[in-house]
Amino acid sequence: MRGRLGADLWSAQVNSTPGSVAQIREAAGQLLRVAKDNAIALVLVGHVTKDGELAGPRVLEHMVDTVLSFEGERAQPFRILRAVKNRFGSTNEVGVFQMAEQGLVEVPDPSSVFLEEGDLRSGSVVVPVLEGSRCLLAEVQALVAPSNLAMPQRVARGVDRNRLAMLVAVLDRRARLPLLKCDIL
Repeated sequence: MRGRLGADLWSAQVNSTPGSVAQIREAAGQLLRVAKDNAIALVLVGHVTKDGELAGPRVLEHMVDTVLSFEGERAQPFRILRAVKNRFGSTNEVGVFQMAEQGLVEVPDPSSVFLEEGDLRSGSVVVPVLEGSRCLLAEVQALVAPSNLAMPQRVARGVDRNRLAMLVAVLDRRARLPLLKCDIL
């Protein structure tokens, strides 16, 4: 197996291009054999697409024991560590971490991170959010105003835009809240 730190790994034993399913299977297999034979923890870092999926062939996911994902807003210092796959345990647990001077540090009371300081104001509500088996309290703020635009604005931080559009449609139809012609910020 050839490669260097930060470069694509490939195996001369397989006659295909680096990045192909056969190359990924062989190179990862060799790395896993070395790690298991020597009781070494091995961390493979993969690329995530804009859709949040692991890039490339999914064969690597099937070879490893655990697939972990860090999630969070780019402008925020907090990250949620979620197990997407765990061969030896549950994937219903999450950890909340913050980047500090000494590195990545666990946040012991994640609810305090997701709540604004002070009293709640009009347009704010505290809701329980289930992340894995952990219940967190989060403050949700919204401003809804009639729109003069043909396509009303839908702006959200920490919520997927498609999910927001679906929630607005459900509230409009089922709760009879006339939101389809409103800006939601």
